[in-house]
Amino acid sequence: MRNYKLVLQEMPPKEIRGNSRAHWRTVRRINRERREDAKLLALVTVQEADKTLTITPIESRVLISYEFYHWKPIDLDNLIFGMKSTLDGIVDSGVVSDDAPHLAKIEAEFFKQPKKDNDSKVIVSISEIG
Repeated sequence: MRNYKLVLQEMPPKEIRGNSRAHWRTVRRINRERREDAKLLALVTVQEADKTLTITPIESRVLISYEFYHWKPIDLDNLIFGMKSTLDGIVDSGVVSDDAPHLAKIEAEFFKQPKKDNDSKVIVSISEIG
């Protein structure tokens, strides 16, 4: 069973979360950047963990867990909505074959952090479960 942990050093920006009224160009730019960043991070993480340059996708069911760490509480539904482009980037990397509902189970949890500089982060765990 394969398990990978990706650490993103920022929360999904408010422009791409659930209740945003940001301009479509801004939303599109942020989503494109986050998708590409997640793809590269997933590739690097898997290559370092497996000590190989070849990515073999997880074809079976996967559990994708989000751990959000931030000083200000944010609704989980909005945060999950903001993670769509990140999950699409992970699928683009080839680590996960598909994020269809019958292949992916998604969990999320929020942890309040003390207010300090650069305390926000998101940990994405990908685990093979079947």
